Amino acid sequence: MTNHYTVLADNPHIEKPLLDDRLYRLVKLKENDLTVLLISDPTADKSAASLDVGVGSFADKQYGISGLAHFCEHLLFMGTKKYPKENEYSNYLAKHSGHSNAYTAAEHTNYYFQVGSDYLEGALDRFAQFFISPLFSKTCQDREINAVDSENKKNLQNDTWRLFQLDKATSNPLHPYNGFSTGNFETLHEDPLASGLDVRDVLIKFYTQHYSANLMSLVILGKEDLDTLSEWAIEKFSAIPNKDYPRANYNGELIYKPGQLKKLIKAAPIKDDHKLELSFMVPDDMEAHWASKPHRYFSHLLGHESKGSLAYYLKQQGWSTDLSAGGMKVCQGCSLFYIEVQLTPQGLENWEEITKSTLEYVKFVTEDEPQSWIWKEIEEMTHINFKFKQKSEASSTVSGLSSKLFKFDGLIPPQHLLSDGVLRQFDPQLIREYGQYLVPDNLRVTLVSQSLTGLNKVEKWYKTKYAVEDILSDLVSPVGILHDFHYPEENAFIPSDFTVLSLGTAVVAPYVISASNKMNVWFKQDQTFKVPKGSINIALHLPSSNSDVLTSVLTSLSIELFNEEINDVNYYALMVGMRATLQTWRDGFVIKVSGYNDKLDTLLQHVLSELFAFKPSASSFESIKYKLLNSWKNFLFRDPYLQIGLHMVHLMNEKLYDQEDKIKTLEGVTFEQLQNHFHETIWKQGVFAEVLVHGNFDIAKARSIKNTISNSMKHVKPWMEEYDEKFHLEGYVLEPKETVRYEIQLKDEQNINSCVEYFIQIAPNADDLKLRVLTDLLCTIIKEPCFDQLRTKEQLGYVVFSGIHLGRTSLGFRILVQSERTCDYLQYRIEEFLRSFGNFVNHELTTEDFIKFKHALKNIKLTKLKHLSEETGRLWSSIVDGYYDFEGRTKQVEVLENVTKSEFIDFFNLYISKDDKTAKLITFLRSQNPIEFTEPKRLQAAIINYLYHNGVKVDHEFIQELVKSYQEDKNLSRVLDQLHTEIKTGDKEELFREVSKRLDAPVPDIYPTGELVVTHEQFRSNHKLGGKPRPVSPLTKFLYNDQSHL
Repeated sequence: MTNHYTVLADNPHIEKPLLDDRLYRLVKLKENDLTVLLISDPTADKSAASLDVGVGSFADKQYGISGLAHFCEHLLFMGTKKYPKENEYSNYLAKHSGHSNAYTAAEHTNYYFQVGSDYLEGALDRFAQFFISPLFSKTCQDREINAVDSENKKNLQNDTWRLFQLDKATSNPLHPYNGFSTGNFETLHEDPLASGLDVRDVLIKFYTQHYSANLMSLVILGKEDLDTLSEWAIEKFSAIPNKDYPRANYNGELIYKPGQLKKLIKAAPIKDDHKLELSFMVPDDMEAHWASKPHRYFSHLLGHESKGSLAYYLKQQGWSTDLSAGGMKVCQGCSLFYIEVQLTPQGLENWEEITKSTLEYVKFVTEDEPQSWIWKEIEEMTHINFKFKQKSEASSTVSGLSSKLFKFDGLIPPQHLLSDGVLRQFDPQLIREYGQYLVPDNLRVTLVSQSLTGLNKVEKWYKTKYAVEDILSDLVSPVGILHDFHYPEENAFIPSDFTVLSLGTAVVAPYVISASNKMNVWFKQDQTFKVPKGSINIALHLPSSNSDVLTSVLTSLSIELFNEEINDVNYYALMVGMRATLQTWRDGFVIKVSGYNDKLDTLLQHVLSELFAFKPSASSFESIKYKLLNSWKNFLFRDPYLQIGLHMVHLMNEKLYDQEDKIKTLEGVTFEQLQNHFHETIWKQGVFAEVLVHGNFDIAKARSIKNTISNSMKHVKPWMEEYDEKFHLEGYVLEPKETVRYEIQLKDEQNINSCVEYFIQIAPNADDLKLRVLTDLLCTIIKEPCFDQLRTKEQLGYVVFSGIHLGRTSLGFRILVQSERTCDYLQYRIEEFLRSFGNFVNHELTTEDFIKFKHALKNIKLTKLKHLSEETGRLWSSIVDGYYDFEGRTKQVEVLENVTKSEFIDFFNLYISKDDKTAKLITFLRSQNPIEFTEPKRLQAAIINYLYHNGVKVDHEFIQELVKSYQEDKNLSRVLDQLHTEIKTGDKEELFREVSKRLDAPVPDIYPTGELVVTHEQFRSNHKLGGKPRPVSPLTKFLYNDQSHL
């Protein structure tokens, strides 16, 4: 077998993290020059593979079609010669607890999947055909153009995409960075058509000229041994043709011509944000200087937030709320270095002073000698973090490695393929040379605000208004504030003790080591991951903190001010892999401290002592209030699918408040109100704390941490006279047989997308184990058909999702769709899909497939945890949700084993199919600017919907040809005659009647359905709370009594 490949690196020469028990082999296939990394992990319950192709959107320019590489990525999923059915690949993965995805970057395109570990070979065989014999079916072509167009429209109101495209649009037109990478209907259909081009022919040419084995990198991760994985790689991927193409080099042109530097770009955003960005064109050091990476030195110092830093100075002036700095690789050999400042209104007024101050700090750092002690700290933490790195999800592992594998074929020694991020060499000369690029002559400044005037240009693709001006010389002149700047202090949080404690008896659930009317402390020593890390979570229940919208807002503002107060110290901890966060949560707030356990108690003690002595700062009040207010306002300008879930959650749960009400309340808050709230109101009714100590701690350390927390709270009275588990907040539940329609108008007037979340309540209380399992099984079976029908076939929109919904106590199922179509239409199509899916469940779901879906769900339930923080999250959820169900997944699998197909059918018919018995909440997030669909699109939809309703399958290409012919002569009778002749079934008069009706009125008259609700008060006045969670076991079961338990 070794005759078929050359080994580039193998065990034990590949440098690995301390706890990495995987085996690696990096090879190059002799047959076609394909680079392959094989990873054997006998403990893996999920296998994965990824293939990265060394061509991306920068190649579009060569063919004159923007979005061509992205379009190619989409179409590869739509069938191959060996597996012609367009959803064969996704179906196989869905039945074996898998999933897949892909993305198109500038210089490469990355494809990956994950699947149950017993089914890797079958998935590999289907996956390999993408790169051997794709169909590029005409049937799918137009639909995938629409899918790309929908994906692009999803991003049109997103400022990140808009400003990124603006930077590209104002770059060198001779460099492919200048292009439009996503593509849309105009670039992929209208423009090629007008030029006499068949986009499919161009696509096949693109694929043929770039998809070559020597430009590909494959990573396979499975439980099999390396030899077996090698056999599969050879057998399935050797047929990928090698055309021996060179990897593209885009360094012939600079991304900015000299005349495009020293420019000020002003732009108007969608969100009400003020932002200043300084960007410098710099060389890419990721490969050429992989061992030293000089950009890391500057990103560390320019992005630091401690006293003496640029960020600290700007915040002290009241000019900034946040600052970040770092490099962004544009292409091989070229990068940009950014300093991005989030401005307050006062900062916007003083943006020129901020620019001068920033350049002054850059000058201070670049002109001083590189500090070896600073470098040593950065280098030390890269070594520590690599040494104790834990496993990540199989799909993210293979995707990440395949995207950089080409570097280890000559650029970086292959033994460092896992450790290329570790710094190894302090090179002050390289640092000095890199710093020479961070100068005004190499600078572009971007100022972003809705209040800017004189914006006389409009970017072509996203319609961003902007202006380009020369940077005046006085903007880059010194301002004489250097005395405010100095280097950070030495980091006292760098860990030095990495001892992993000896393990006690393995336990599933944590123990309660202290229980009282003031605090419960749960403890679990890590038995699995054996890393010197831990987490301490503290939920402070403070009923006075959230009694109405005003107290809720004041608590949120208090927390933001406190986080700013401790940011100086917290940032040092963050730099060494530790983190302290304080966030509002239900009826109080949650403190989470995590990272290397050596100094974790020190960080906790600092946070607690600061919290209970905290006095809100008047000097920070306005800027932090602005930051919070802006984040709440801007939430309402996010993509609809990212908003709608929170709108529903706020409606359905007590002590959560409408976003608009919170904004109005915060606008009127004064500093005096805040002071009174934090010093008096918030603690007034007392406190109850739930604590979890988890990780590399023993019982003595856990008790010490408990004492630290207890001592910090000694001046706060307990909330309850005696401990009572019924302190948890509740959620509202729907009445049986009712349908409620909750409507919200999208705040962004220009967003053309609407969104519907269709929620079916299965049970008001989620503690029915069998109902939970049946709902999970439904989600497993329905996921792929839902996506295939609503997104792929009906082309409703790029975002289609289905899954379980767990409220505070309730259990339900939901379908979410974001689309340019109206909410009424989306409800109609969702309900039609559920009706048709019911036919499938009752008449087409085979016993064999049902067993496969059960097995897929079982694999998902039994998926092994990959890292310590994942287990912490699961334990914490089981504590704070009030169920104490630490063995829930195991019990669910036991129930699943005995579920029969007939039970599932009965469940579906009772809880999903029967409109007169199901309880539904349908949330509409309506666009103010919906698109009027053209007659041909309405006709196509009417035909597809009629056929789908009647269970008739017709080739999509035939439907497209009918619609095209209608555009020519507008003869509907002829079109429908042809259609009836083709389908050879059904009543001709009914076909004519129904299609004609839906052509004129796409939505049946009965829609929208449900009792209309527009406010929280309206809904809550007619609905009851669902009750407190009922623990699966009493707290007393978990009390710790005997040290031998741990």
